[in-house]
Amino acid sequence: MKIPGALTRLYCIFGNPVRHSLSPRMHNAAFSALGMDAVYLAFEPSSIKDALAAMRALPIHGASVTIPYKTPVLPLLDSVDELAARIGSVNTVVNRNGSLHGANTDGRGALTALERAGFSARDKSVLVVGNGGSARAVAFTLLAAGARVLVAGRNESRIAALSAELAASYPGVAHRTLNSLDRALMKDIDAIVNTTPVGMGSDTHDTPIDASLLASAHLVMDIVYAPPMTRLLREARDAGCTIVQGTDMLLYQGVLQFELWTGMSAPVEIMRATIIDAMPHAVPE
Repeated sequence: MKIPGALTRLYCIFGNPVRHSLSPRMHNAAFSALGMDAVYLAFEPSSIKDALAAMRALPIHGASVTIPYKTPVLPLLDSVDELAARIGSVNTVVNRNGSLHGANTDGRGALTALERAGFSARDKSVLVVGNGGSARAVAFTLLAAGARVLVAGRNESRIAALSAELAASYPGVAHRTLNSLDRALMKDIDAIVNTTPVGMGSDTHDTPIDASLLASAHLVMDIVYAPPMTRLLREARDAGCTIVQGTDMLLYQGVLQFELWTGMSAPVEIMRATIIDAMPHAVPE
């Protein structure tokens, strides 16, 4: 990386906590690889409104946005792309000469990871496990790409609410509780995406999907990236499934952010290597 100077362009992540985020490593490695005079820092503002005011004034040319600000940031922006508006959250802000534009690369990062594994979403059936912000982002993006989506989770009222919201834009979205899934239903599923934290932290020995439901025809993706190989992915691999690790979603959502900010092609393999090297120290955002 070049030594920062008076003309160094500033990028950052806003969230709380973010001190363990992998984003600074990943984006600074990308800037260095391309010889860019830019730096990416981590900030933990107490107010996202004040953070955006600072972004305009300094200026900060681009920002990642993570918990707890992905939704509160929406009304503070000058414009938001259609997909981010449908999802109801923003994880990327681009500063266009003082005008702040919001986007969401979470779902598109997941879709890119699936596509890199040979999966085409159009006319495929995808089981999305979860009902939170990541589930919304992944489900809306898959639906926009032409997939059929079945939402599953433990809390029936929450998955029913998410299913209804998705179906308002894409009719035909269905939902099931996890304990009601069976082999007959799973035969019609092409891909499974876990968007829950099950398998992470103290849950490393748990899985959201019973191994008996997995078949070799399934592609299985887990957005959990610490650990990189969750129990779900290990059991899916043992069942002969194609698997996609959460590190791939982390990578491609960052790649898309970098390209939105800079208008340049991201050095994907440099960013991937940086993530892999940092994984023993990673704490999920």
